[in-house]
Amino acid sequence: MTLLQTFQAPMINRKKIGNMLVTMLSDGYLDASFELLSGIDDSKAEALLQQRGVSSLPRMNINVYVIQTGNQTILVDSGAGNFKGWGGRLPVALAAAGIDPLQIDTILLTHAHPDHIGGIAGPLNTPLFRNVERVYVHEKELSFWRNKTIHASAPGVFNPSFLLAQNAFAAYEQKLVPFSQEDIVSGIQAVPLPGHTPGHTGYLIGNDQESLLIWGDIVHFPHIQVEHPEVTIAFDTDPVAAAGARKRLLERVVSDKISVTGMHFNSPVTARVKGNDARFSLQYDGWSPEV
Repeated sequence: MTLLQTFQAPMINRKKIGNMLVTMLSDGYLDASFELLSGIDDSKAEALLQQRGVSSLPRMNINVYVIQTGNQTILVDSGAGNFKGWGGRLPVALAAAGIDPLQIDTILLTHAHPDHIGGIAGPLNTPLFRNVERVYVHEKELSFWRNKTIHASAPGVFNPSFLLAQNAFAAYEQKLVPFSQEDIVSGIQAVPLPGHTPGHTGYLIGNDQESLLIWGDIVHFPHIQVEHPEVTIAFDTDPVAAAGARKRLLERVVSDKISVTGMHFNSPVTARVKGNDARFSLQYDGWSPEV
């Protein structure tokens, strides 16, 4: 009897930014609930998504990025690694994209929530990317997840998230590069976006002529939170700061005409934000057969 495969083939998309090749990969998804959102009710959220022609299911896709330069292969986040059954498709996606995990020498972390850090380490502090030389994480992010007082005072439901982050950091202990500055890797600039977590960071690739911003978790439900920047999610450490960072960044990418992509876009694609300070909209770029 032939077994039917229920998973789609890995979603892969590529974009050339100057002399760098950005490969956008899907790690899978996690199912959530619109009840996690503050500032919009379920029916309005569903109606908005239906109007934009995307699924009205409260499902969040998980995207991961690989940046290849002349001498570096850089992984930006790692997906969820099947934490709570979320994601876990990164190894398959890398294989489909022709990227050997042993080629990856650098990791950039936007932040340390499970769906971003779950795929870099196994149990007992085991690094899954053995040839990585540097793991960049904002110093405030590292301090937050390693703070014993914060960990002890957090609700019990968050304990697995703290343990997962601590395990991942310990796996790369000698490779960790805590940073506070914006210039970290040649051709890539860190963009501080605190609020979702204390050290939440985006990464701007390229230059004034051609650029792409990987904006991390600025949005979890893209159309909803771009059109309503005031809408926050229960995962935000500081909801007011997160909403403020989102509004300022939307204004910046519109003003500077910066192409964007994010870990929870509906698929691993790039997009443009249109509008002004009164109203924004997200317009996904189409898939192209060549970079």
